[in-house]
Amino acid sequence: MDLKKLENTGLETALVFDKNGDVIDSFKIEYPINIAAMSNVIFTMCKEMLEDMKFSDLKQIVLKTDSGLLIGNKFDDNLFLITTTNDISKLGLLLKGIDNLVLKT
Repeated sequence: MDLKKLENTGLETALVFDKNGDVIDSFKIEYPINIAAMSNVIFTMCKEMLEDMKFSDLKQIVLKTDSGLLIGNKFDDNLFLITTTNDISKLGLLLKGIDNLVLKT
């Protein structure tokens, strides 16, 4: 997976990790091991919440803050991507880039 393909989308940072929280690749991110572990917990908790609410499988999490967005994507049961952007107006472009990346994985 080439994270640099997302660079023109307004992406600030990116992180790819597996279901065990092991880092596969990162782009401009500090402490990737810590972020992967915390993100893995968030995905697990959200998945369990959605199952309790009778929703189907979790595919994406979007967290909005005053200073930007964090987008978490689940590609399959073993591969996850976390991206951030400080420019909320780039959300559509970033989501389109992620979708294209998923289709090529």
